Amino acid sequence: MTAPSATRATVLAAVLLAGCATSPFHSQSAGGGLSLADFAKLQDQAAAAYAEGNAPMARRLYAELVAHAPNDVRAWRRLGNLELMADHPQQALNDYGHALRLGGGNVGLWHNIAVIRVRQAEAALAQVQAQPVKAGQGPLRAASARAARLLRRAFPSPSPRPAGATPHDASGEQP
Repeated sequence: MTAPSATRATVLAAVLLAGCATSPFHSQSAGGGLSLADFAKLQDQAAAAYAEGNAPMARRLYAELVAHAPNDVRAWRRLGNLELMADHPQQALNDYGHALRLGGGNVGLWHNIAVIRVRQAEAALAQVQAQPVKAGQGPLRAASARAARLLRRAFPSPSPRPAGATPHDASGEQP
């Protein structure tokens, strides 16, 4: 091999290896893993179930996807969206956290996290008011009631459907 050919071959090998290192897909050991073709089919099935609104099927398929591709930001975001729609806010936060750690923050994801946190704040403030009245707690109860009113005014009804739960989400992503 001539020097220029060897250099081109080295560069090509480096590019191919870099592509493998950054791919979200991680093949499992022989017998238990997915081929690249099967992985692509799984991605297509998950996206189709998501676009069709078949949340139970989409949740199952996206959970399988992240098991095989733990660096797949889109799969983590969509799984979080599906958990939020299923009223599993803590699991949604966990899934969104994975997407954030992978650098997948976007407007829609941050909106969904805010919706969850607003709902949690409303629930906590309602618990303050539900507690038996005790001496000396008047100012705290009044402040909590005021905070609850402000939240309701600022967020009349947090979106029951997360951003990104439709084929065209707030980030401009398409299935």
